[in-house]
Amino acid sequence: MINKLRKLNNDLLNYYNIDSEEYHKQLQIKNMLIDDGCFYKIKIETAYSILRDLGIQESDIKSLYKQLIRPRI
Repeated sequence: MINKLRKLNNDLLNYYNIDSEEYHKQLQIKNMLIDDGCFYKIKIETAYSILRDLGIQESDIKSLYKQLIRPRI
């Protein structure tokens, strides 16, 4: 799942103008997504905000977040 988010982030970085605020926001997200466990380390509000910034539908955010923090076996 994290790899799908990285792809979305990469696509958005390519879409936005390098001088735009959105580009810089996506760049910060990219730096966070380097860590596979980043969603374990941030507050839920921050995680939801990142998912929104990546274009995830509001109705899908809660379930996606749960998938991202589900313990890996």
